Amino acid sequence: MKRLCETNASRIGGLPAEVIRRLLTFLPVKEASRTSLLSREWRHRWRSIPQLVFDDSFAPAPEKGDCSPDDGKFLMHIYEALLLHEGPITKFELAIPGLGRCHPKLDLLMLYLSSKGVQELTLLFSGTGRCGRLHSALFSAIHLKRLTLQRCRFTPPSGFEGFPKLTHLQLANLWLPLNFFEHVLPKFPLLEELRVLPGCYGYKELAFVAPSLKVLSFHSTLWKLCFKHTPVLSVVSVLDPGLCNYAEDNFADDVPDMVRLFESLPALQHLNLGVELLLSLAAAPHVPCQLPTSLRNLKFLEIPRLLLDRLPQAQVLVCLIMSSPNLETLTIRIDDDSYHPPSEVIANLVELLEAEDHPGVCRLQHLKELNIRDSRGTQVELDLVRFVLATAPLLHSISVLPLKELSSKKVVRFLKEVTLYKRISKEAELKYLWDDEVDNS
Repeated sequence: MKRLCETNASRIGGLPAEVIRRLLTFLPVKEASRTSLLSREWRHRWRSIPQLVFDDSFAPAPEKGDCSPDDGKFLMHIYEALLLHEGPITKFELAIPGLGRCHPKLDLLMLYLSSKGVQELTLLFSGTGRCGRLHSALFSAIHLKRLTLQRCRFTPPSGFEGFPKLTHLQLANLWLPLNFFEHVLPKFPLLEELRVLPGCYGYKELAFVAPSLKVLSFHSTLWKLCFKHTPVLSVVSVLDPGLCNYAEDNFADDVPDMVRLFESLPALQHLNLGVELLLSLAAAPHVPCQLPTSLRNLKFLEIPRLLLDRLPQAQVLVCLIMSSPNLETLTIRIDDDSYHPPSEVIANLVELLEAEDHPGVCRLQHLKELNIRDSRGTQVELDLVRFVLATAPLLHSISVLPLKELSSKKVVRFLKEVTLYKRISKEAELKYLWDDEVDNS
């Protein structure tokens, strides 16, 4: 058996050094260090891997929350690994369950990493204690290209000059300075992708200044949004993290200028419009039938929570459709409105779409897919399907995912109605789906 192990180790050891180092980078530090037991030749190979990952394989989750007594022991093991390490560290990830930012020894770690030329840094803190501030040394890591932070305070020092090479930034459960998006973000001139996950605080109005930003994913509470300088931003996803009251009056004091908002997004290709931003747009005194500046690059439009029977929201949807001549995919998830009884239901979407003041006869020249999620089989939904079938010459499919509670009687009625509608596209087909047939529905 011993000879067999030695033979296998020698075979692996015969691989080129660069290949071996590449293989070791896919292992967490704890597993990589164990390869030193394979043979004498392997004893020090793990010390030069440029990517160090300390995750749950390095330390089990504690039974109690933040800053458990074992935090210091785990950090000492990390320091021991760093003392043995040789060469540059291009990627460092710290994601040990229960490790809180309030541990004082973490400041020494930040100080060490800032001097090692780290390009990718992930710090995922957890626990239930207070969010501690990041050590100021972190803000001198000028070689950073990717930064992921969770559960801490992002408070740059007064002399912070930015991260000149940063291209990707992900934030979750963070306290941010009030001027972060307008004054701090411009200090990342090469930033291409920004993801703000639930739990980030410190703002209600956002003004983005990001000349290189291409992808924005914003999953947090937000009402007023402004893009001051985002010339190449092509993917925008603005979603709220929880339930929202559907009363448009709640947004009366924070209504964004819809025309100015989309004028600032000349490169927009994919828009995912969350309910808070949708309601704030719908709360405007006047929603235009069509934007003065056409959204010529917009191909994918998704509204994950929409009340088709509410006139203001229907007007926003119509405005976006009319302003997007090259739209290819439209996805909407029908939501229920428990705040307004049926007697208050107004508007018919097709009446808006067919209004005389809308220019153009065939408005959906490039639409290929219409996806309706959580369908309730209402007349407004049927009118929308009928309009799309009659005006989209390149339509491939209309997929409908019904609400789980929808009765079979309504399903049959919906299907019977749709089969009678005229179809301008010979390729168009209706797909009536169920939960197990839809991924990420």
